[in-house]
Amino acid sequence: MASQSNTKSVHDFTVKDARGNDVNLADYKGKVLLLVNVASQCGLTNSNYTELNQLYEKYKGKGLEILAFPCNQFGAQEPGTNEEIVEFACTRFKAEFPIFDKVDVNGDNAAPLYKFLKSSKGGLFGDSIKWNFSKFLVDKDGNVVDRYAPTTSPLSIEHTMTTKDPKSVYDFVVKDAKGDDVDLSFYKGKVLLIVNVASQCGLTNSNYTELNQLYDKYKDQGLEILAFPCNQFGKQEPESNDKIVDFVCSRFKSEFPIFDKIEVNGDNSAPLYKFLKLGKWGIFGDDIQWNFSKFVVDKNGQVVGRYYPTTSPLSLERDIHQLLGIS
Repeated sequence: MASQSNTKSVHDFTVKDARGNDVNLADYKGKVLLLVNVASQCGLTNSNYTELNQLYEKYKGKGLEILAFPCNQFGAQEPGTNEEIVEFACTRFKAEFPIFDKVDVNGDNAAPLYKFLKSSKGGLFGDSIKWNFSKFLVDKDGNVVDRYAPTTSPLSIEHTMTTKDPKSVYDFVVKDAKGDDVDLSFYKGKVLLIVNVASQCGLTNSNYTELNQLYDKYKDQGLEILAFPCNQFGKQEPESNDKIVDFVCSRFKSEFPIFDKIEVNGDNSAPLYKFLKLGKWGIFGDDIQWNFSKFVVDKNGQVVGRYYPTTSPLSLERDIHQLLGIS
């Protein structure tokens, strides 16, 4: 096993397979890797193994490899031997991706690979793995590019895996309020105002009112407003997508699209929001601070402005006017 101080990528490590044989991870150079600490008796076992299989079947011929590392540190939910674990995964779920030697992922005995993964991408509450089925995404060069919470479904990572180095907002696919995919390249040539909204916030009335005024004035001149409900701030967007859309359309008569409820911070944050925050950092770092933070995107899909939750939508009119090229 490589010394962590000398390692620059996942490819520098050697691990043990379920039979105790060495596996040099350099063998996976040129592959996209999804590394998961798995368990056989967890409440997340069925959904994760099922979706991991679906991802593997779809992308194994296109350069994806899933590396599963059994771990018994969370609720003692992986107590079996390596042989029993492999038999369980292969018999019950017909898993074809490799199952490795059981490891510790936290503590003094944590596998060197996992120490490296955690140091590369710390979690929301520090670098420790929180539970079974935490996930790390590694690019073809062995660099850790993302980390996902145990509750993040494998299929929700699909777009990130298939989007190579997103260069603009147009490289993303999001879900609408009905759960259907929306390719943001549909909005090429538009100026976008992207807002994380909430229905029970002190800023709700003023923001929706002014967003409507902007939209009514500029929708035919190339402006599109994309609203993403989020319940991370004061739990002020607790309802279902259907109820959120009904509230917005009934109370404010809003006509701009309302999308699927998402998270904008933390391990589960939507890939689009990770990109937006990378493009324009806030004054207190890259995290979104509250409901109704705003990003302005130009006609080429580039993030050109980021605004506080307390910034009124109408105060952005001059910037939007210029981006639209209105004389």
